[in-house]
Amino acid sequence: MAYCADCGAKLYHHRSITLTKEQESYICSNYQSRKKCTAHYIRAVVLEQLVLQNLQRVVAYAQEDENEFVRRVMENKTAVQRAEQEQAKRKLEKQERRISELDRIIQQLYEDRVSGALSAERFAKLSGGYEKEQEELKQSAKELQAIVNTIETQAVNVQSFLKIVRKYTAPTELTPALLREFVEKIVVHAPDKSSGHRTQRIDVHYNFIGEIDFSPEYSRVSRQTTA
Repeated sequence: MAYCADCGAKLYHHRSITLTKEQESYICSNYQSRKKCTAHYIRAVVLEQLVLQNLQRVVAYAQEDENEFVRRVMENKTAVQRAEQEQAKRKLEKQERRISELDRIIQQLYEDRVSGALSAERFAKLSGGYEKEQEELKQSAKELQAIVNTIETQAVNVQSFLKIVRKYTAPTELTPALLREFVEKIVVHAPDKSSGHRTQRIDVHYNFIGEIDFSPEYSRVSRQTTA
């Protein structure tokens, strides 16, 4: 479930019979296989502690005020989807304008060829390049339109998440069953040493609702810890 925040690869669980539980760690698999990425090293016990703390805050939040929890999740998800949708729409509009512009350019090239202002060789070279660009843009535009349509029809199933929450009291241990029920993925960022201390951030994405934007009373608890 753990992924690198920079390259998106899965994190490799480094353990062996010579290592104690405290020494086990997670490392970016692209770094492990000598590809281009940094280690994103984090000890397994630290990662488990961070995820458990995050989960405890989310469950407490949902249990104490379901209405506020639903409102905050919907507000956060809507904002994220709106930003993604607007970005996709802007790119789509730009590509559609370019496709129309290429239609005019190709038409002008054809007219210049017919009038003799452009040689057959030059016409073939120019029109071929423009037509290739146009086909690539049309394919990209289809993909962008699909993204826009998907975002518009997505619904956050908060009630499904709340059904899971109601099955548990405050979780005290991070078990595989608990992870599977609650968590979609865990994103691990590279360590930050700018403050003089090694801190590391993780983002927990939950099933049905994504990442939680905590209310002020919960956001006081930092998601950073010395790793």
